[in-house]
Amino acid sequence: MMSGMQTPVVAVGATDWAWRLGALVAGAVPLLALAVWHCTDAFHRAAFAFRRRGTRRARRLPPGHMGLPFVGETLALLWYFNLARRPDAFIEAKRRRYCYGDGDDDAGIYRTHLFGSPAVLVCSPASNGFVFRSAPPGSFGVGWPDPELVGVSSIVNVHGSRHARLRRFVLGAINSPNSLRSFAEVVQPRVAAALRSWAAKGTITAATEIKKVTFENICRMFVSMEPSPATAKIDEWFAGLVAGFRALQLDIPGTAFHHARKCRRKLNSVFREEVERRKLKAKLEEHDDVMSGLMRMKDEQGRRLGDDEVVDNIVSLVLGGYESTSSAIMWATYHLAKLPAVLAKLRVRKPIK
Repeated sequence: MMSGMQTPVVAVGATDWAWRLGALVAGAVPLLALAVWHCTDAFHRAAFAFRRRGTRRARRLPPGHMGLPFVGETLALLWYFNLARRPDAFIEAKRRRYCYGDGDDDAGIYRTHLFGSPAVLVCSPASNGFVFRSAPPGSFGVGWPDPELVGVSSIVNVHGSRHARLRRFVLGAINSPNSLRSFAEVVQPRVAAALRSWAAKGTITAATEIKKVTFENICRMFVSMEPSPATAKIDEWFAGLVAGFRALQLDIPGTAFHHARKCRRKLNSVFREEVERRKLKAKLEEHDDVMSGLMRMKDEQGRRLGDDEVVDNIVSLVLGGYESTSSAIMWATYHLAKLPAVLAKLRVRKPIK
């Protein structure tokens, strides 16, 4: 009889413990999430305070947040870039969160953690000018994108006298009157033919068609390659290389960065073979393009560029015009279509002789 009376008491106690455990978990999970969210930021703030201990001049970190452990705010940045397609909104979100009042106190400097490293975003002209003027020489180097993707011997990655030397070579190859004249002779008929074909089609996907004709012109001007299955593969490799610039630097099979490195090695192989072929012929004058221009030129000491320097800078130059040029042409075409009065003025202009 006694045991029968005790059984309900045990059941009530178990239910009570279940409710208590549920309440504990429900309260602990948000607290744990807050701790995880703020631990990286708290660690870096404490490290900054520790390094500045004993100094008379008070300094503080810029506003911002370091994000999650290890990844920081990289996922948020990639979301704005790749999914939302609004990269500027990443900065605007920080302005809205950390800028108070009418914005006069906002210096445009924010702390964050991107691609595995602490970082400071400087996004106003005055702040950028202050940083570059006050920083000691040699304070800034190329850390992103990965130097291997751009090219170790590229004009983007070298500094000082090497940069000045490469700059003279590149400008001499692409900015001389003869080069500009030959570029115009190549580009103008191709663009005119593309415009006629687009008009015949009636409706086109402007971004795709403009990117196609732009890349064909780049291949012809830089390495004298006509449209072919080989240039189609080169186009794919450059697309993979560009995708790796905006990816996490994880060299693991299946990642965009790993694929970008493979694409870069394939591009190196193709352009090195072209350089070797031209050296064996020893008749660089046969090709009136940028690659031959870089191979022909000599500096004040009579030295030519090495093969790696030629290849790295050809890849860098193609990258410079791969997306930016086609995007600029696409938007110019779009706005001209929206502004018939401006288009009419362009049509009555006399051609340049």
